[in-house]
Amino acid sequence: MALVACPECNQQVSTEAASCPHCGKNLVANPAPGAGAPFFAPSGAPGPEQTLWEGRPSVALVYGKLVRLIIRFIIVAVIGYLALTTGIQTLASVSSQASSFVEQNSTILELGILVVLALLLLPSLYGFAQALARIKNTHYKVTNQRILIQSGVLSRSLEEIDMRSIDDIEFHQPFLERLFGIGEIFIVSTDKVAPKLALHGIHDPLKIRELVRANAYQVSQRQLYTRST
Repeated sequence: MALVACPECNQQVSTEAASCPHCGKNLVANPAPGAGAPFFAPSGAPGPEQTLWEGRPSVALVYGKLVRLIIRFIIVAVIGYLALTTGIQTLASVSSQASSFVEQNSTILELGILVVLALLLLPSLYGFAQALARIKNTHYKVTNQRILIQSGVLSRSLEEIDMRSIDDIEFHQPFLERLFGIGEIFIVSTDKVAPKLALHGIHDPLKIRELVRANAYQVSQRQLYTRST
């Protein structure tokens, strides 16, 4: 006769017992017809890690940057047009020397104006490209054991929260994100390394929140699985 830990109270119980004498936990797991002694799954038996959901941030997160980029482009284009037409003509009308200078260096002046305009657009273009690259290189994964976030454009990083350490799940959906059907989920946990993880711009965020909440609750009731790192 062997002794194992009860999955409910962790007390030592005989493998031949049909229930735990300490807490009354049923230890019979639907024995096959004609089987002899009841089957007992020992505490801590590892189960397979299953993927419940995978996704990445929606490109709708950069729509605001795209709108700002278009507005800035229109403003810069208008300024450039005025500078290339009215501005150069105004400079040439100041004096005969200025007119002569404009005639001799008109190509250089036009090229300089175009370079300045391009420099005005460069920060917005860079910010838009950077935000788009972050979205394309961020991957979310929810399993029955943990939540993982892989991110990074040039270098990669991995953050994860164990389902057993989750304390709360927050949900945020600003007005513009609600129009596009996306939102943010914040996972609050007791993990000392990553006490709070954020899933940004995910589609159907309420459904994903309920999926995580339900699975975290089930895990907190079992507290049995183990997994390799």
